[in-house]
Amino acid sequence: MFIMMNKKILIVDDEADIRFLLKRALTSQNYSVFEAGNLKQGLEIYNQSNPDIVILDVNLPDGSGIYYARKFKNEKNIVIFISADHDKLAEGYKELGANGFLKKPFVINELLETINQIQITTQTIN
Repeated sequence: MFIMMNKKILIVDDEADIRFLLKRALTSQNYSVFEAGNLKQGLEIYNQSNPDIVILDVNLPDGSGIYYARKFKNEKNIVIFISADHDKLAEGYKELGANGFLKKPFVINELLETINQIQITTQTIN
């Protein structure tokens, strides 16, 4: 069972196809979804929308999502890294400011389960 409480999600990824597919899948699960194609746009939308979850690509045209993760993170939200070529992040993402990591390509159920598990863990801790 997935936790769905009209949470807001920001997707920051330079690949329009990935943003489209994620947005479609997440809105079907009752999430409100915002999207950005680069870090600059992502930070602007983040500051305007205050999302509960940020899905952040690691390799973006205007910088590394790794270095910007802490700007997208606060005490209440969740940051999940996604990347096609950063296997080392699978073990070190928490030290870099993220709550989770998914290697591209992934299926939507992996993302939903990751979100659900992080929310359960976060609620247990708080």
